[in-house]
Amino acid sequence: MKTTNETTTIMFFDSEGDADARMRSLNRSAMNARHPEIFCVVDGPDDNFAVVDLTTAIDLGGGYRWAI
Repeated sequence: MKTTNETTTIMFFDSEGDADARMRSLNRSAMNARHPEIFCVVDGPDDNFAVVDLTTAIDLGGGYRWAI
């Protein structure tokens, strides 16, 4: 599932590996496009994982990780 509004993008994944692969893909694309947005993986609400932008990850107040 993907939810988007003006400032936040959240994508949910059942596996951590799928979330990690999507995060890395988004971060590589942003780096190649010289786009300043960084995406992170956080624990999701339903025993799953979410890919969110860095600002959202910080606002959630939990742990997060990111990579390129």
